[in-house]
Amino acid sequence: MQLLSPEALQHLPAVILPRLIQLFGSTTPPLLTELRQHTRDGNLPAMAQAAHKLKGSCASLGADPMAEICKTLQHKGEHADNTGINALLDALETLYPATLAELQKNCSQ
Repeated sequence: MQLLSPEALQHLPAVILPRLIQLFGSTTPPLLTELRQHTRDGNLPAMAQAAHKLKGSCASLGADPMAEICKTLQHKGEHADNTGINALLDALETLYPATLAELQKNCSQ
């Protein structure tokens, strides 16, 4: 599975890319925690908002697989559909470290 869209990274100014990746690395774990907590609490609208925030970060860096999961989570939250949310969160939490590592690798090239 391709974790990143190379085209997206090419459109970002090289001078700010390291900072964007650092922000992604520092802001994503709290958002993942927030997604889990809202899901546990049954607060699907708040879960949808957190998914929307993370989706934007992922999409701007070309992390398409993560962005797609966030899009699905956002949709489910907005429509009060909790089916499969935990599996989607598991997938997101699994993809995150590999995606961050791939971003860091691409930035150092």
